[in-house]
Amino acid sequence: MTEYGLVVKIEDKTAFVRFMRSSACGKCKACGMLSTQNEIFVEVPNDIGARVGEYVEVSIVMKKAIKASAIAYLFPLIMLFAGMLFGWLLTDVWHIFANRDLLMAICALIFVVSSFFLLKIASPLYNKTVRRVYTMVGIKQDNNKEK
Repeated sequence: MTEYGLVVKIEDKTAFVRFMRSSACGKCKACGMLSTQNEIFVEVPNDIGARVGEYVEVSIVMKKAIKASAIAYLFPLIMLFAGMLFGWLLTDVWHIFANRDLLMAICALIFVVSSFFLLKIASPLYNKTVRRVYTMVGIKQDNNKEK
């Protein structure tokens, strides 16, 4: 998928590009834009030497974007169920605690919170697999408006 955006800032070899909501945004959701947002800012490697104020063509690799979303959303969900299972094991199987529902809720909460810390710690590992979701492929010659 290709979108056009405005370069609003350059830092080192990274461009910060502003994208406006397009007709494809309702289906994709790869960038993380909420339904109430009309624009989003994305960091894109500036491999083509774009400058602030230029409109650039950015390619979005959907497979990598979906993989990144799956990691970010599914891992905490799996940890939620693992925490519930652990709480159930502590009460019904191992008979360590008596109040099953409360312990299942507490364990689920602990596991979900820990999943966010684990994602933060493991981010260098999975960033290698989902890197380069956005690639700048060209500078738009007609800079009158965004597509």
